[in-house]
Amino acid sequence: MSNDNTQLPTLEQYILVALMDICRGLKVNLPVDLDKETQNTVLKDVLSSAISYAENQESMQVISEELFRCSREGCTLQDQMELIQKQSPDVINAKMVAAAYLLKLINKEQNLV
Repeated sequence: MSNDNTQLPTLEQYILVALMDICRGLKVNLPVDLDKETQNTVLKDVLSSAISYAENQESMQVISEELFRCSREGCTLQDQMELIQKQSPDVINAKMVAAAYLLKLINKEQNLV
């Protein structure tokens, strides 16, 4: 039985999947015109959720500081590509789990799950 759902992903879904790929260490070619405001909003949502998924206090602090910076200065997927290379596995895992959870919520809202 084939699922013939040809609906294009929303920008939020695209950003979340791209972030998960970045967390997995994959090379992601981002479109030049990717809306920075939407990226910032989605990444702030991911970071605020990721705090609770971190396993140790130091990781929670790193994510919290990143969220603060993101709130003040903005953040993009390009920033994440650079940051993730320097972050601990616990921080990366927390971001990935948070992104997957938010993607699941969006998919459920759109009756894709």
